[in-house]
Amino acid sequence: MTGAKTLLMGRITRRAMSGLIIAVLLVTPLEAFAYDNPIVTGTVPLRAGLLLLILLGLRTTRITAVEAGQLFLAQALLSMATWSVLLDFDPNRIAVQTLAYGTILPVCTLLIAPKATRRRWAFLVFCVTLYPAVVRLTPENLGLLAQVIATLLVHGASVAALDTHADRAELAGEMADIDPLTGLLNRRAALNELARGVDRSADDQRSAAIVLLDLDHFKQLNDTLGHEAGDDTLRHVAHVLAAFVRPTDHVCRWGGEEFLVVLPDADEALAIDMAERLRLRLVDVGVTASFGVAEVEAADTVTSWVRRADDAMYVAKHEGRNTVHVARRTDRLTVERPGALGAP
Repeated sequence: MTGAKTLLMGRITRRAMSGLIIAVLLVTPLEAFAYDNPIVTGTVPLRAGLLLLILLGLRTTRITAVEAGQLFLAQALLSMATWSVLLDFDPNRIAVQTLAYGTILPVCTLLIAPKATRRRWAFLVFCVTLYPAVVRLTPENLGLLAQVIATLLVHGASVAALDTHADRAELAGEMADIDPLTGLLNRRAALNELARGVDRSADDQRSAAIVLLDLDHFKQLNDTLGHEAGDDTLRHVAHVLAAFVRPTDHVCRWGGEEFLVVLPDADEALAIDMAERLRLRLVDVGVTASFGVAEVEAADTVTSWVRRADDAMYVAKHEGRNTVHVARRTDRLTVERPGALGAP
């Protein structure tokens, strides 16, 4: 999704809107430095917006220090070169405005805006800071039409820069949630999905269930055929699981030879059915696994929810492997568990 669509379609939270109002109140008095020269104000949001992106990138480790320096130099040269062609301006005044904008906007964004809506918030702040330049257009320096066109050009270029960087950061964030071997969601992403399931259960009484599976005799496979064969098996199992679940489900590599399937809006019966069908599908391709199923309960945390599924999975191991066991409140684990997860 592009940045523009994200801005228009995303939900603006109360916290993000409060941050927006604070930022606007802080930066609006700085327009006094522009006096009756409205176009000069256009370069300030341009440079401040790019400075904001640089600081956001450094904060989220999406760009390196070298890339940040390159961005800073590029935005400075771009803004100065653009506006020196259009009009005769006061560089000292622009320097003061840029410093102030570049300080206030990043601080407001980083400290006030919630992480989940930071991208949309940055777009809103940037667009609003252009507002005074547009409404105070006067024909003294350039014709009104020329000033409008110039302002729109700067606005468009800046939004394009914001969008490009935001998409890059978004892609980097997505890649950080992917297991490089299997292409599935990794443990970090799985924990996020589990937290959503717990929250939805507590807030909206929505059901959710998980299926935790551990490949049988995987250590023996690695020891006899080598780690390359083991990696091929993990990739093949990942492909089978991802192709078999519902579009709304989340298949994750939990660690080692363990996989986790998070099923939103699913009760225990649906999860059992899913686990059994997955078990049979793996048997068809020459792999067996032990499955633990757990529906989220009102008192569950992420840790307790996964623990119940993990305990159920080890019961399945104890009962002979290649089977499905369901976690219930009355379950009491009677087997002595191995010291390491995933032992055959």
